[in-house]
Amino acid sequence: MIVSDKEQTISRAKDLAERLDKVDVEGLDLIETILVYKLPHLSREEIKQMLSVYEVKLQDTRFFQEISAEERKLGNEEECIKLLSRQLRRKFGVQPELETILQSFPTYPLEKLEDLADALLDFNAMSDLETWLADHT
Repeated sequence: MIVSDKEQTISRAKDLAERLDKVDVEGLDLIETILVYKLPHLSREEIKQMLSVYEVKLQDTRFFQEISAEERKLGNEEECIKLLSRQLRRKFGVQPELETILQSFPTYPLEKLEDLADALLDFNAMSDLETWLADHT
């Protein structure tokens, strides 16, 4: 697969995936890794469909688990940002300086957003939020 052209790589990956009773999870990891690096134009979904002959084994692969964990983390960050935005707007009202601050939230790591969610319960004014952000950057 490594030295094959793109069409042969896809064909060989499908053949190997169909013989998964003889290929263990580590072998499937190797197939996925080769496909990801050799065929970067393929989406995650296309690779998944190509190798999903045995869905249960696909879910056991490191590649699939890493992608799932990454998607969960991104979902958690988005939900945290939405919740913080609603809470801060309710606490301080809609105002331009708050909206500017909210636009920076997607650049913060999830841990910082979670810490802010805890801290905002003690805020009484916008200045408390600004001070907290200045102290935690």
